[in-house]
Amino acid sequence: MIVEIESRSNARVKEFIKERDESHCLEGEKLVREVLARRVRLEKLIVRADWQANLRLGEVNAGEIWVVNAAVLAKLSRLKEPAPLIAVLGTDAAGGRLDWRREKIVIALDAVQDPANAGAIFRCASAFGVNAVALCGNSVATTNPKFLRAAQTAFLDVRWQEFADAAKFLRQAEKHGFHVYLTSSHPGGARATFAEVRFPCAILFGNEGGGLAGELFVRYPALAIPHQQRIESLNVAASACIIMYEISRQLQP
Repeated sequence: MIVEIESRSNARVKEFIKERDESHCLEGEKLVREVLARRVRLEKLIVRADWQANLRLGEVNAGEIWVVNAAVLAKLSRLKEPAPLIAVLGTDAAGGRLDWRREKIVIALDAVQDPANAGAIFRCASAFGVNAVALCGNSVATTNPKFLRAAQTAFLDVRWQEFADAAKFLRQAEKHGFHVYLTSSHPGGARATFAEVRFPCAILFGNEGGGLAGELFVRYPALAIPHQQRIESLNVAASACIIMYEISRQLQP
């Protein structure tokens, strides 16, 4: 259904603003075009009126298509300079639960709060064929606009699930026969090399500042990335990308 909206006080506009923070909204011409090319189901596509001719609206898989003027778009957008396209993902496109029977590698983030780091981890997961990410505790919300800008279309490539805390995630991982590995710059307890990782595996990354709880290192082996000691630790996104690359290589024939 195509709806033309010319007033910033339109009821649909007000409702959208109210619900925006709970929605997966993707903004930007390039990003939204890539989403449209994948033909994923959208809840809404918002198009600036002078951009209609650039799209085949009849072919868009969306519940609603809003055609709006620049003033309305400025109210709907989170950006200082609104892009001509906004896509709101439908619930079937935005995430879902992990499929433990299919996963070989699950990357778990425990209280990773920086949206740029979390988004970069999703992009690296997509790049290296890691199809599952768990968000534990008070990790960044996937509806965070900075996270979505960092993750880009990788958000559509990766299955993800939120867990109340790392303990609940670990219980599920062990229940399904996953081998659990921790990450730390200075791990105590047992260590494991990349070559020693057994599949299916779950790899847990901690908060940018505090890392993982110390008691976990009594239960699970830790992976470490060798680096010069003058650097205390690596950024969590950089660490996750290196480890995903190394671990995914183990699955290659």
